[in-house]
Amino acid sequence: MLLKKFDKNKEALMQIGREAIAERRRLGLPISAKDLENEAKDRAEHEQEIRVPAAMRQ
Repeated sequence: MLLKKFDKNKEALMQIGREAIAERRRLGLPISAKDLENEAKDRAEHEQEIRVPAAMRQ
């Protein structure tokens, strides 16, 4: 139960971070190197999830 709640909160915080970076881009504000690194890592993980064959997901 707590693990599910933790995962849900973690995902919500990650979404807030993505939105904050997008807003900074829209406003033309600088983005820290750490934020860029985290964004690249998040994108790579997301691409890995997409590329998993259907047989492996079951």
